[in-house]
Amino acid sequence: MDTPSITFAEATPQDSKHVQSAAKIWAQAAAQRDHKPLPFDGSQALAGVERRWALPGARLVVASKDGVPAGFTLCSPQDGYLEIYYVAVAPDFWGQGVARELLAEVDHFAQKAGFHDLRLWAIADNSRAINLYRANGYRPTGEELTDEASGRVEILLSKAIL
Repeated sequence: MDTPSITFAEATPQDSKHVQSAAKIWAQAAAQRDHKPLPFDGSQALAGVERRWALPGARLVVASKDGVPAGFTLCSPQDGYLEIYYVAVAPDFWGQGVARELLAEVDHFAQKAGFHDLRLWAIADNSRAINLYRANGYRPTGEELTDEASGRVEILLSKAIL
């Protein structure tokens, strides 16, 4: 599934390096998305990544571009579907196809693992992310929720895997 300049590494439960990379990428991407100063590290995002990483069957994949961690996905099986909790790309790599490749990698995994449905929540006013997901076959389900921590409205998107 690797492309010439993007490689994928699936984290193991003992792999703190990939978890730290994921937290830093998430912290930077969220700050950039929200027009806030970029954090030095991912300490403020680490608890959230670790919480999802601890779920049964969780899968964390870090994409690197030319050896530098560029993005990641974190997903886990739910009741008959695969839920994606994070799709994040470091701001320095935005617009370089990393997110598209990460989503393709999740599709490939889901097919091999026998999942027929992928789901993810996206912040309703994050048009950049929603456009990416729609371009990759995800469709809004009509379900919404308000995140308790942020107060932001999120929408559920899903994709059928054949």
